[in-house]
Amino acid sequence: MINLSLAYCRYLAFIFLLGFIVACVESASVPEINATKAKISDAVMNAPKTEANRQARAIIEAATAAAGLEGMDEAAFAFRFRDKEYRYQRTDGTFTYERWWTDSTTSEVTRDVLDNDGLVRYINGQVAEITEKKRKAYSNSVNSVIYFAFLPWVLNDPAVIPTYLGRDTVKGEILDQIDVAFTTDNGGEDANDEYMYWFTLDTRQLKYLAYSHPDGKAPRLREAKNERRVDGIVVRDYNNWNTPGNKARPINELPEAFEAGELNLLSEINLKDVRKLEVRKDQ
Repeated sequence: MINLSLAYCRYLAFIFLLGFIVACVESASVPEINATKAKISDAVMNAPKTEANRQARAIIEAATAAAGLEGMDEAAFAFRFRDKEYRYQRTDGTFTYERWWTDSTTSEVTRDVLDNDGLVRYINGQVAEITEKKRKAYSNSVNSVIYFAFLPWVLNDPAVIPTYLGRDTVKGEILDQIDVAFTTDNGGEDANDEYMYWFTLDTRQLKYLAYSHPDGKAPRLREAKNERRVDGIVVRDYNNWNTPGNKARPINELPEAFEAGELNLLSEINLKDVRKLEVRKDQ
């Protein structure tokens, strides 16, 4: 499998957010992968440096510091989400994301390991043969859980273009509102997905985030809750809200709809047993 750069894999984590299949994960030649990386690099260099962009980056950096997430490039954590265990590690320019669970009926142990080289599935300790379609889906799933677990750290990635939209009031609280886009136009429809974040003015904590497909399709609003500090970092759970019938709606309108009681509670995103681990150097 192709070895992907750390920054490039961070970009993929964003694209995986809504569960799309990313074209660049498909089997490809080295020149094709290098061409994609070059386009992303060029886009990063040409990213707008507007005042709104600078304000947004300053807020994200402050929020990352407030959450104790500055050291996530050299760290390891574990947590449980629903019926699965997860492990996060980054060190020396490499990353490893893992999840594993035991089937309650067959006692079969499944482990997915996603790193710079791609994803491998193990069943009872043996490498499992899986299709590329399933490999993408499993990579998608692991990436998206890790993404939400450690927000807003990943928003510091150079492939992100944040824009400060000013202040918004949600449930009587004044918050700073940030729109997020990407520097590459090579992600197909994925690059046009819409993202928005709301941070507190004083403590710089993430209170809400929203995302949707283009034109507001399948909108989601996540409401942060149970914020706590674990081994030096802030983690939080979320209530996940959507529109009735998953009806399209601009994501900047979701907080108002939420206040008016017009959204449905779709699910709860709860992290359990979050703990810091020793970084493994033998990978």
